Amino acid sequence: MEKFHKKNKTRQVGLMKKHFPTIFKILSTTLILYLLFANINFSGEEFTHTLEQININWLLLSLPVVIVVLGIKSLRWQAIISAEGYAYSHFKSFSAYLASYSLGVVTPGRLGELLKVYNLRKDQPGIDVIMAFRTVVLDRLFDMFFLVWFGLAGVIFYFKPLGYFKAAPALLISFMLAFAGLLVGNLILKFIREKYFKSNATLQFLQSCTAKMLSFKNLKAWLATAIAYAIYFAGIKMLFLALNIPINFLETGFIISLIGLILLLPISVAGFGTREAGLVFLLSFYTINPEIAISFSLLQFLTFFVWGGIVGLIFWMVSPVPLGIIREDSKKIWEKIKGKR
Repeated sequence: MEKFHKKNKTRQVGLMKKHFPTIFKILSTTLILYLLFANINFSGEEFTHTLEQININWLLLSLPVVIVVLGIKSLRWQAIISAEGYAYSHFKSFSAYLASYSLGVVTPGRLGELLKVYNLRKDQPGIDVIMAFRTVVLDRLFDMFFLVWFGLAGVIFYFKPLGYFKAAPALLISFMLAFAGLLVGNLILKFIREKYFKSNATLQFLQSCTAKMLSFKNLKAWLATAIAYAIYFAGIKMLFLALNIPINFLETGFIISLIGLILLLPISVAGFGTREAGLVFLLSFYTINPEIAISFSLLQFLTFFVWGGIVGLIFWMVSPVPLGIIREDSKKIWEKIKGKR
């Protein structure tokens, strides 16, 4: 009986550890939303009125944007794979990309990204597991660079740590800083790896990723990312127009990139709370009331996450992969990365 109780207690502790991140995010989301609404002058009547005044034409025009953006990003991933010496069809990369996006919306962690690795290895049996994983990491690093670039421009533009700059000069300065950071980061990783940790597989992997980003072989990936983000910012601008929010194109990019960086913090469920708080704060620079800011947050979530996730779900249902298989596959990837010499 005592052994049974110990075994049961161990199982309960294991379940608590497993579900703790989810419980933490739920509590954190609740707290953030409570503090937000407790500290703003929010009117339910004004919020309802704002939703009733949405320009449906602009809203409908924004719906295809997420599919177009994901399609261009799938071409970027395809270009990264091609730079590694492998061919991957447009349809397979597109379907894998949309399915992974859908999975990423509804599951914690990075299971969506790992689905792309699984599909690539399934469709290209000869590809090395580390190389397959690196294509997906590189794909995300290009996104990260553009978020940092425009997000840093937003910091310079709104908070003026370097003095007063208009939007275009702020964007140029932030690009130079972000690209210099990438160059210096690659050199530091290379120096540390070669000088002190020659056999460290993780450092070797990270440095190979930054080096690949700087390779001329990935110029197509840079171009595809620029086009994808230009269209994405245009889609966000359409949502602003749907709510009659008068913000120009560059500043639209600054705001949504800063929100994107905030959402990287793993402290809330699907970004709820952090997204709304960030938008209320940033849109206050334009004296836009909280009701409109939260209305925009709702529209962005429904348009880019829910709608995009539903479309991606169709591709997922065509060829579903059990989540358990993806998790097991990811463990093998990490083991190989850590054990690589």
